[in-house]
Amino acid sequence: MKKILLTLILLCSSTVIFGQDEFPMPKKSDYPELPKTAAKPADFIPKDWKIMGEAEGDLNGDKKSDAVLVIKGTDPKFITKHEGLGESPFDTNPRILAILLWENDQYKLVQQSNSFIAMADSPTMSEPFQEVKITNGILQFDFEMFLSAGGWGMSNQNYKFRYQKGKFELIGADKTETQRNTGEMETRSYNFVTGKIKVMKGNIEGKNDKVTWKTYKSKTLQTFDTLPKPFEWEIEKDYFL
Repeated sequence: MKKILLTLILLCSSTVIFGQDEFPMPKKSDYPELPKTAAKPADFIPKDWKIMGEAEGDLNGDKKSDAVLVIKGTDPKFITKHEGLGESPFDTNPRILAILLWENDQYKLVQQSNSFIAMADSPTMSEPFQEVKITNGILQFDFEMFLSAGGWGMSNQNYKFRYQKGKFELIGADKTETQRNTGEMETRSYNFVTGKIKVMKGNIEGKNDKVTWKTYKSKTLQTFDTLPKPFEWEIEKDYFL
């Protein structure tokens, strides 16, 4: 009898825990395949999707303007009202990154990533994606990690890609971590071309900054097809980018 009661208690407890944190997450079938070519960037956006970010600029050095889109679904099945902490309703609609090069009087889709544009995995997490831009031929993405509950830490991350050898390769990344309660800060800047890491420690007032240099060993440069999701790449032991 005791064993039966214990089993029932465990089953009930598991059901409660499962229900508290369960939000619908996109599956592979929720990501449409974008057109291969189109006359304008807007033609790549599927029905019932919207733009989160966009940028224009020359990415491949041919002096023609290319385009980058960050888009997001608007399906109501991914919008969940809840009574817990954080944002409600909580939106877990899928995101897509699309990179378009201007060729032969039309835009050509050269990269579709269904994983690079990170989404919040909890209602207490702010929107991770901040901005996409093209500067001097370098494609850059800014992300943020901020939790309204569960800790004092926050971080800002930047990824830099260059189009070379027919693909976009990660040539640099920066991450700044800040402790909101103490004001302590640490910034690590990675140059994947030279293999150097600049580490700067200080505080939000900019006082007593200390700079050290490290070496990063990597055989090949990461691409959108090989790079782990933002915040999930263990680039150094116990350090995630």
